[in-house]
Amino acid sequence: MTSPQSTPTGHQPCDIALKFFEHLNAGSFEQAMALLAPDVVYEIVAPAPYGGTMNRDGLLAFFAKYLVPNLIGSMHTEVLGITAEGERVALETTIHAPGKNGRDYNNRFHVLLVIRDQMIVEVREYMDSARFIDFVTSK
Repeated sequence: MTSPQSTPTGHQPCDIALKFFEHLNAGSFEQAMALLAPDVVYEIVAPAPYGGTMNRDGLLAFFAKYLVPNLIGSMHTEVLGITAEGERVALETTIHAPGKNGRDYNNRFHVLLVIRDQMIVEVREYMDSARFIDFVTSK
């Protein structure tokens, strides 16, 4: 087992992971994206075109295509559990967001982040993709 990265308080991988979700919950999307390395490898594990591997610009395009048109306001993510080893942080989360179609979006996620030099460099996001697809395709 590796020891946690030796960084100042507030800059441990867990702190950075939690800050990412805090920014999203506050609607501070730009601040959340600033924690992602420009060349982040962000994988959403879901059937194409509702998932795939992308960089930060691809993630922004994904959000603009699937989430922005379907949500009222910001999403709320609750972190149910967090485990970290070295630069890897695993989170179990739930998400809730009001939808423009009159239905709320609720889902559960497992998110694995790799954090180096205080930046998120890799993300693998596992969710119930059927719920996501149903939400973004129903009008």
